Amino acid sequence: MTKTHSTGRTMFVLVVAGVIVASYLAAQTSIPNKPTPNKSISNKSQIGAQIVAQGTTRGAVACARCHGFDGASDGSGAFPRLDGQSAQYLADQLRHFASGHRQNALMQPIAKGLKDDEIEAVSQYYASLHTVSFPSRPVPEQLRTRGEQVAEVGDLSVRVQACESCHGPNGEGEPISGVPYLGGQYSHYISVQIQMFRQGYRKSQQMFIPAHNLTEQDIVAVADYFEQASRPAVK
Repeated sequence: MTKTHSTGRTMFVLVVAGVIVASYLAAQTSIPNKPTPNKSISNKSQIGAQIVAQGTTRGAVACARCHGFDGASDGSGAFPRLDGQSAQYLADQLRHFASGHRQNALMQPIAKGLKDDEIEAVSQYYASLHTVSFPSRPVPEQLRTRGEQVAEVGDLSVRVQACESCHGPNGEGEPISGVPYLGGQYSHYISVQIQMFRQGYRKSQQMFIPAHNLTEQDIVAVADYFEQASRPAVK
């Protein structure tokens, strides 16, 4: 692709994102009798929508470039779903990227380009969404059965407790504790993150044993199982 074509495509994406965020902000103010139980949260979501679509002047590119304006990403699993994820969890992860506690060459400069109130705003925006899921690919019955076992019961033979003991029934997450949902998350993304825990790029005392003790096939099985589980409803 030539430089001219690349520049043109970037401008097109930014223009479209600008139109989308303008529509979103207009919708927030034009719906009659729209309930506003918490004005500060609503304002945060609007600011978050602007950052998601346009980025910031301090180096944070538009989140929508990778995660989509709707938080569903591109369906490949290269980037996680963010829609409906716990705002606390999202904010914690952005701060971990900024500090280097969680290592990612792409996310670290973006997180560093956000002020703390902007981190809160972006997190609140994505947490408020619930986008229609991409269709899940078929999973062989044997693999799904094994994934269900690891997720719901665990495997005492390798000292792995049930994933749902931390991530909640059907992987719906524990927002108050900052534990992310896994239900409906992309299988490829879940598998890669478990590998990240195994290799030390991500650190978690709770994830250390399962990341090291599960076989490669078990990791794929449990990731496939959660991808096909229902995502939690936005509260």
